[in-house]
Amino acid sequence: GKLTVNILIFQDLWAIVLFIIQTELSDPQPLNILGNFGMVAVLVVIALLYAKFVIPAVLLVASHSVELMLIISLAWCFFMCCFATLPFIGLSAELAALISGVALATFPYSAEFNLRIKYIRDFFITLFLAGIGVQLPAPTWETIGTVVVVVLVVLIVRWIGIFLIVWALGGGGRSAGLSTINLSQISEIALVLCSLGIKPAYNHIGDDTLKIITWSFAVLFVLATLFIRYNYVIYGFLARTFGKVTGIAPIRALSYDGSGEDDGMSHADRD
Repeated sequence: GKLTVNILIFQDLWAIVLFIIQTELSDPQPLNILGNFGMVAVLVVIALLYAKFVIPAVLLVASHSVELMLIISLAWCFFMCCFATLPFIGLSAELAALISGVALATFPYSAEFNLRIKYIRDFFITLFLAGIGVQLPAPTWETIGTVVVVVLVVLIVRWIGIFLIVWALGGGGRSAGLSTINLSQISEIALVLCSLGIKPAYNHIGDDTLKIITWSFAVLFVLATLFIRYNYVIYGFLARTFGKVTGIAPIRALSYDGSGEDDGMSHADRD
């Protein structure tokens, strides 16, 4: 679990880089890209300093009400988004929101915030996905075929990009395999990047590309729910199959109590 979360954090850092350069992809200018990186550095410094010295004092005054602290924190995030979109800064609100979230994670009340905000987060994610979904026409056979290919490519690339790297860095076959299975889906950040790229101001991708990526996200989102629930079962099956094909002794998927016996159950089943 820790390895999976760390990989997601690493992906978020790369997402920040993509948000920075995306606005310049139509006409890449090195000085403009460097200027964007400089603005992001300034925004990060402001966010961290504000989160370290100002927000704690404000939250201390409002500590009698968790709801009030939550409203203040969300208002600060919206302020950062508005500040980033000012003409003399020129960054995207999505990038500022990501930076604000990283700064909020440093708060001592972050766990309580996550507990209270998850319903609002799920609500807006649902609206975001619904807004994209209503723009999509019914899939054709050509679209379905392309989506199947994209899903297979994503699943294969995950094993190359996650499993091999984690295993090569000494993470172990079991940890690398479970992390790969847990991260089989396409990230929501990909949809955010596509929703920005399809805007007339950028015009990076077309409607067909957005349609394929959205359908691929939906398919992998459903599959990932099953993959995460039965990750130990899937890993045990893949390890045994790999051992039979190659003749190499498979790495056993440890049971929940760490005894080394694979009882064919997932964590969710044990719980």
